Amino acid sequence: MKIDKNVDFFVFDLGGVIIDLDIPFTLKQLDESLVNGNNTVKENFMAHPVHHAYEKGEIDDATFRTEIRNVFKKEWTDQEIDSIWNAMLGKIPMHKIELLRALRKTHPVYMLSNTNAIHFRRVEEILLAETGVGKFEELFDHLFLSYEMACRKPDTIIYEKVLEHIGQSGEKGVFFDDTAQNLVGAEAVGLKTCHINHPNALMDYFNNVQ
Repeated sequence: MKIDKNVDFFVFDLGGVIIDLDIPFTLKQLDESLVNGNNTVKENFMAHPVHHAYEKGEIDDATFRTEIRNVFKKEWTDQEIDSIWNAMLGKIPMHKIELLRALRKTHPVYMLSNTNAIHFRRVEEILLAETGVGKFEELFDHLFLSYEMACRKPDTIIYEKVLEHIGQSGEKGVFFDDTAQNLVGAEAVGLKTCHINHPNALMDYFNNVQ
């Protein structure tokens, strides 16, 4: 593992960086649950105002589930909604856990995620089941979670809040995310960035950085 001598801290997205994501699988679950459903709503739901409001903590779990029923016009139970919603959450490769532990020996390591309470509870269940780690707090110096911060990527304010908490300038950190738009927001506050756009991208960074 190589570390850029000009970097003082690292910030990691969660979905698509630490945990594998399969958003098409959630859409497939929706397909199987909808009969003659609105495909436009289904395909665009990740950008739906209800989703964004939930990620920003503007609505609670119960309100989110109620809005899901209204959007899709289905009388799903809470458990059915949670199951469909969490279907996108995949595996957490152990080598990424080992990477975080190794980095934290010498550098502060942070998580910055657009997430929500239903997802985060499930992700920590996956974390424990697959790696034996009970909480992400054991791996990171701080968790910056959109639903607790009342803002989300790529809005500049969320990166500014992260840097304020860390007490460092952006130029001293590297931010890893699988969404290109989120990298643009991070770069606006001076953070170095790395686009996680294929399965080996994260490990490639630490193998090849100069």
